[in-house]
Amino acid sequence: MDWDAVGAIGEVLGSVAVFVTLGYLAVQVKYARAETQRALGQGRSEAHRDLLAQQREGQVLEACLKADMALGAQHPAYLTALVERAGLTLEEALRVNHMCVAWWTYTLQIIPYVGELHAMERIGFENRVRGAYGRPGANRLFYETYVRASAHPDAIRYIDGVLTRPG
Repeated sequence: MDWDAVGAIGEVLGSVAVFVTLGYLAVQVKYARAETQRALGQGRSEAHRDLLAQQREGQVLEACLKADMALGAQHPAYLTALVERAGLTLEEALRVNHMCVAWWTYTLQIIPYVGELHAMERIGFENRVRGAYGRPGANRLFYETYVRASAHPDAIRYIDGVLTRPG
């Protein structure tokens, strides 16, 4: 074997190494992009829950409610139902609403990654979904009157699928 043949083999091996490296980098970029999206979604959800927690505080809630009333805000059907059917004050209904929205925000954070959960975690999550949205109560009313009309269809399909499967 002469040096030209060895050089040609080296060039072929070098080309293969470049393609393998590029393939590896493509996989890493895809993984990094998915992790960035997950982190952004988690940060958004945490910020949303924090804002809802702040709004549940008595003085903040009272001030927001007072401003809404003075400015003629229309409350969603869900709040009206809580006031009329459950006998809550508007302030109490808003507190319940904030808890339902916080739970829904958490649920939306988990749904895209539910397949990655350990089996025990997934079963626990699905049982909580059944408990919240599968039986009468404030969360079910929130789901039926607000979420179903405004959430992404994939989220609705997932929740409806969990509710139809036996727990």
